[in-house]
Amino acid sequence: MVFPVQAAVSSLGDRIVYALWYLASAALWVTASKYEAFGDNWLIAFAAIAALQFVIIVIHELGHALAAWRSGARVDAICAVPFVWDTSRRAVRFEPELPAHDIGGYVSYTFEAGGSTRKDMAIAAAGPLSNFASAAVVAGLAALLSASVLPSGERADPDPLQISAVDTDAPPRATRPAIRLPSEAEIEAMLETDRARRRREALADWGEALSELFIALSVILGLLNLVPHRGSDGAAILAGWRVLRGR
Repeated sequence: MVFPVQAAVSSLGDRIVYALWYLASAALWVTASKYEAFGDNWLIAFAAIAALQFVIIVIHELGHALAAWRSGARVDAICAVPFVWDTSRRAVRFEPELPAHDIGGYVSYTFEAGGSTRKDMAIAAAGPLSNFASAAVVAGLAALLSASVLPSGERADPDPLQISAVDTDAPPRATRPAIRLPSEAEIEAMLETDRARRRREALADWGEALSELFIALSVILGLLNLVPHRGSDGAAILAGWRVLRGR
C-alpha cells in the first residue's frame, strides 16, 4: 500500500480485502500441510507460509519505494509488519499494527517538488508489478530446476517401462554358480549414493513446495492490492486515471 502521511480511515472494502487475504493464506496453509517436504506437519507449514508472506510483502513495498525514489520523492518509511524502516533516522522500529487495513505493510512518501498524478500512479502500480515479476522469476527458476539432470547423468524420473530387447533364438549363456559379494567399501559407497539421492529428493520437494506457495501468495497479494478499495494501490491508480481523464 502507498499513501501520504495522514490518518487513514478503514472501510468495509478494506475489511473484505483484508479478510480475503487471510482466507487465502489459510487455504494455502491447509494445502501446504500436504506437501511431502513438510511431512504433514501443520506447524512447519504455518511457519513456511508466514515466512513467505513477510518476504512477499517486503518485495511489494520495496517496489513502491524504488519507484518513489526514481520519481524524485522522499521516502519517509517502509513498513512490512511488524517492522518499519525509518529512512530519516536510519533505524528500525516495531509496529505491530497498521494505520489502516492494509495488507501487511505500506510505504509513506512525499514530493517536495515535481510531483504529478502520473508519478503517483506509477508508484502505486510498482508494488503489484513487483509481486507479479517475482512470481514469474520464481516460476521460471522452478521450471529450470525441475528439468535439471542428476549428477550421475540420468534424469530424476527415468522411464520405468523401458526394457531391453531379448533374442529368444540365441543359445543360453552359461551361468556361473558363484557370485561375488560387495566389499565393505562398495557397500558404503552404495549407501552414500543412496543418501545423496535422498538429500536431492528432499531439496527438490522443498523447492517445489516453497516455489508454488511463493507464486500463489505473490499473485494473490498483487491482485488484492489492485482491488480499488480505500487506500489500496488500485484505488490510487483509479483516482489518477480519473484525474487524467478529466483533463
